Amino acid sequence: MQLKQQDEMAENHAIDVALDWCSTVLGPFEVTADRSRDHGGHRSSILRLDTLAGACYLKVHASRSHWANEVHAYERWVHAFGGSAPRLVAVRDEEPLALVFSELPGQSVEKTRLTLSQERNVWQRAGSALTALHDLATGECFGPCLRDGSCVEQSSGNAVDYVSRSLGQQMERAARLGLVSDDELGTVRTAYDLIPVYEGEHPIPCHRDYCPANWLVSASGMWVGVIDFEFSYWDVCVSDLSRDPDWTWIRRPDLTEAFFDGYGRSLTSTEEQQLLIAHVQYALSAILWGHSHAYFGFEREGRESLAHLASLLR
Repeated sequence: MQLKQQDEMAENHAIDVALDWCSTVLGPFEVTADRSRDHGGHRSSILRLDTLAGACYLKVHASRSHWANEVHAYERWVHAFGGSAPRLVAVRDEEPLALVFSELPGQSVEKTRLTLSQERNVWQRAGSALTALHDLATGECFGPCLRDGSCVEQSSGNAVDYVSRSLGQQMERAARLGLVSDDELGTVRTAYDLIPVYEGEHPIPCHRDYCPANWLVSASGMWVGVIDFEFSYWDVCVSDLSRDPDWTWIRRPDLTEAFFDGYGRSLTSTEEQQLLIAHVQYALSAILWGHSHAYFGFEREGRESLAHLASLLR
């Protein structure tokens, strides 16, 4: 309990310092909402501010890695979405690390009731918007990046090595903790053996949390854009096609079909294999993350996805 109180005090102090900084870069403002949340095992503090220039958000990061990913994305990549993404307003490059970005009006697709035709239109528009990001640039290495876009680790630009290391670490951890059955481990190993199909893939800009929770729609159910770039970095293309906490690719194939229609092209047989491997990675991540955070529904869904993938990988 004492440790939790200390963490809360540190977080509140960081917010106070960041708000003082905001007064110098934004002028007068009013805090109108607290959108802070735990995200992927780490917490970020997010406050909505009303300023003389309009509404914006202050985001305070405890992790320099997440801050650097997000700032780089806003400074170098977000323009690919045109007016369908927030714009960077200010950056604080000292503790507490923070940034301010404009508000993109709209409601999360995840929290909105849409008609069937609206859903398909939104997924098609989301696919179309992603194309511009993926075509924007080619990197020299895979993984998290610094503010200037250079990679944090001295990793190579070899996609086979990159995916092998990532899935291999997941597989080793899941086996060591006894979180996967022999059949589940066999499915993961089958996917692992297919990783050479990534040969020749280049690092490209990826959002890496591209899903309905981060897509916004208007009150009339029309696509508005995408938010939340803290996980963005250089990755393989299919990383943006497989992060799907609602498992839509299994439950609603009509929506994934609309997405790829918007994306502008059908996947090649090689890319289809890459996507199966990416789905295995995400399913295994769901098992690992769900178990470690006592989010057992997500763990169960990860297992169900692996069972579904077993038949597709034969």
